[in-house]
Amino acid sequence: MKMSNNFFFTRREFPKDEKLLSTKLLIKSGYIYKNSNGIYSYTSLGYKVLNNIKNIIRDELNKNRMHEVLLPTLVDSDNFEFTLKEKIFGEELYTLKDRSNKEFILSPSSEELFIDLASQKIQSYKDLHFALYQISNKYRDEKHPEYGLIRKKEFTIMESYSFDVDDGGLEVSYDKMFLAFKNIFKKLNLDTLIVESDEIDSTLSEEFHVISVHGDNNIVKCTNCTYASILEDASSKTIHRVKDVAPKKKELIHTPNVRTIKEVSNYLDVFPSSILKSVVCKVDDVYKMILLRGESELNVKKLMKLFKTSNIEIPTVNELENMGTFPGFIGPIDCTMEIIADNEVKNMYNFICGSNKKDYHYKNVNYGRDFKINMFEDLKLFDKDSLCPKCKNACEIIKGVEVGQILKLGKDYSKMFNLAYKNEVNEKEYVSLGSYRLGIDRILSSIVEIYNDESGIIWPMSVSPYKVAIIIYNVNDKEAEKYGENLYKKLISLNIDTILDDRKEAIGVKFNDMDLIGIPLRITIGKSLEDNEVELKLRREKKVRNVKTDKIIEVIQNLIEKG
Repeated sequence: MKMSNNFFFTRREFPKDEKLLSTKLLIKSGYIYKNSNGIYSYTSLGYKVLNNIKNIIRDELNKNRMHEVLLPTLVDSDNFEFTLKEKIFGEELYTLKDRSNKEFILSPSSEELFIDLASQKIQSYKDLHFALYQISNKYRDEKHPEYGLIRKKEFTIMESYSFDVDDGGLEVSYDKMFLAFKNIFKKLNLDTLIVESDEIDSTLSEEFHVISVHGDNNIVKCTNCTYASILEDASSKTIHRVKDVAPKKKELIHTPNVRTIKEVSNYLDVFPSSILKSVVCKVDDVYKMILLRGESELNVKKLMKLFKTSNIEIPTVNELENMGTFPGFIGPIDCTMEIIADNEVKNMYNFICGSNKKDYHYKNVNYGRDFKINMFEDLKLFDKDSLCPKCKNACEIIKGVEVGQILKLGKDYSKMFNLAYKNEVNEKEYVSLGSYRLGIDRILSSIVEIYNDESGIIWPMSVSPYKVAIIIYNVNDKEAEKYGENLYKKLISLNIDTILDDRKEAIGVKFNDMDLIGIPLRITIGKSLEDNEVELKLRREKKVRNVKTDKIIEVIQNLIEKG
């Protein structure tokens, strides 16, 4: 690329309406342009980076003999009838109607279409195994578009599905894809943390996260062992030493306008751990009471998994009053609904709880004597008091960006869509499915979050839009211009992506632009050409070295090979 006649622009200032450093840098350096909240255009520079990431992914998947396809994004809503995608995604789902009033969806994922396509081949066990993938745009009306490229409304992903005769074959496919993902991230120069995640339908998955202070996910990571989990999936094990405590007489006490745990704690001068938190939830339209220690928060995802439903709502004030209780004063005594308590409640004695009477609480309450608990479960959100479920050591809660996910779907989806085959004895069996995803915009954003300095982006060699930038110090120097042109042509002929900065700009502007856009190698042609030398600078280093003109191509090739 010659910069004098190419579509290239940078900005002097960072955009003020972006949260993530990566998005700010990509806009300032001219890789992307913001069209609207959550919607961005890739410029020619940005598109080259995007394609370099795609090519690394394709290369690794093709090695595994996977077959690339391209499926539609505009999908008949009837295709989602079995998977309840409209209910799962809710308001995040884009829908539209055609001229005959038929409803369509801009698909956020394509498992239904992959299964439908695979069914055209699968008749017998002899038709298995195979795996399909696509790289395409998906759509979701994100709630948090302030997260830039990691929360785009139109986003690019790699989706893949493996199709096997049984769970043993699925294990092999899963392990192969796990290794493929590891190789992909290695080539992308991304260190990833593998995090456990548990879907509501109890499907266990592994997510690949890049640790970042600007991450959109909270991750629990053990400080001692290898345990790592999404915060909402982390098991909340705690150790409370409980002495034998004699139960005291229950008392009704006046607590005028004292509603929150903090207010009760201050008013009665007790620790929050001595207060029982009572939460009413409507689960599949049935009211249930959830009990937790005062300082703990309810993990709604755990509740969804417990009852195998996403249909959970918090009742309105009118609903609570119709049940005979009031917000801030809810309690389990004389409760007629099912009561589920977090495991920590087992170790609570002589505690304080709501009385279901406005402006009153009970103190010295004990479960068993004063009310009955139907079941104990792990329902709290992992917090600072929780311990690692594997080694019982302390954990830290860190931020991360999910860039990939692999999961074993098994036969559930196959049964939904009747994706079956005939086995060796002509009996019907269902296909075992694996699902694998990579977020390409998220990968690009994560790379920039990690590889940058005060001057701009520092692209890894593998994804940089250009490997080499040639700068002519003085465009009026004909010898330098001629040498620069010849060097540029030689590098292009060797399939080395190269920028020739032949603009009539001050040298400081050229240096600043090359640092900002992050090209790994910079060659400056100036006065040292008289001594048959050019200046070479690596973007990730501060020092500048002189290299003989007859050695420069060899040096460049060696540096590119090393990455």
